Order: sequence, then structure tokens, then C-alpha cells
Amino acid sequence: MLELVRELANSPWLWTAVFFIAALDALLPFMPSETTVVLVGVLVAPSATGLIQLILVAAAGAFAGDVAAFYLGRTTGNAVLTRLTRRERGVQAREWAHQQLIRRGRLLIVFGRYVPGGRAATLATAGALGFSPSWFLPPEVAGVLLWGTQAALVGFVGGTAFQDQPLLGMAVSYGFVILVVVGSAVAHRVRHNGLTLRSRR
Repeated sequence: MLELVRELANSPWLWTAVFFIAALDALLPFMPSETTVVLVGVLVAPSATGLIQLILVAAAGAFAGDVAAFYLGRTTGNAVLTRLTRRERGVQAREWAHQQLIRRGRLLIVFGRYVPGGRAATLATAGALGFSPSWFLPPEVAGVLLWGTQAALVGFVGGTAFQDQPLLGMAVSYGFVILVVVGSAVAHRVRHNGLTLRSRR
């Protein structure tokens, strides 16, 4: 099993998959981009070279997908937003992205990807609203590097801690990601309910 895991970590197809999954996640929000990066982080541990390669490949894929979504929004305007917001969750994501872009601008480009459905809605909305590439690209580069680094490190730390048990390392790392996602969702819901109660008073 260990030899199989090591061979997988050295396969060029693995890096191709990381790149394309990270890219497609900007257009198809159900793609497991962060999960993929975390699991590959476990596979490359404890190689520092592998970690750096993973960060760069993941960031490059995310950058390619984000730029495609941004320019798709610029060229097709509301059409792409309509396609992304066919469901109620998509409509909520679009409204959230629109409001936050007006309020926080570039900061949302960096951190919007951490909100479920926020990445696609934020990028398409930014493009459709006519934000310029010079405004978009600096926070975009910072955002993909930050995202790639944190996702890769979560897996890398788990893989390093369980070098002889990579499957256990994957389980621990992925469990940590789930806890963070659930915790963030609960915190967001509590904050949203608190603001709703205040507005009714």
C-alpha cells in the first residue's frame, strides 16, 4: 500500500488532476478542489519539494479557472450569472457576492473562495459588473497562493504526522477540513440569525 501511494504521488497524472480540478471548481462549484489538494498534500509528505510543487500547481489551476470565470462574466454579462443562479442557493450566492463586492471589493476576491458557492458567484459578478483586470489580478494572485498554501499544508501536516499510515493521515486531514467547514457554517448562521433579530427590534 505504501509503495502504491508513493507511485501515485510521483505520477504526472496526479498533478494534471490537481490543476484541472482546481481550475474547474471556479466554473463547476461541486468540484472537490480543496479536498483534492489536501489529500495530495498527504501523499507528498514529508517532501518539502513536493509541498512547494503542490502549492504552485494548485494555485496555477485556481488562477486559470478564476480568470476564465472573471472574463466569462465580463463577456457574457448577466447571462453567466443567470446560469450560475438557477437554484435558490445560487441566487443567494450572487446577491451575497454583489453586496460584498460593493462593500469590500478586493478583499472578497481573496477570501470569497472560502464561502460555499462564493468563488464562482464572486468572480462572475465581478466580471459582469465591469471591474477591470488591473483591479482584479493583484488580489486574485494573493488569493490563489493563500488558498493553495493553506490547503496543501493541512494535508502535508497530516501526512508528515502519519508517514507510515497515509490513509490515516488522509482521514485526519480531511476530518480537520470538515470541522472547519462545519464550524464556519455554524458561525455564519449564528451571526446571520443575530443580525436578523437585531433588525427586527
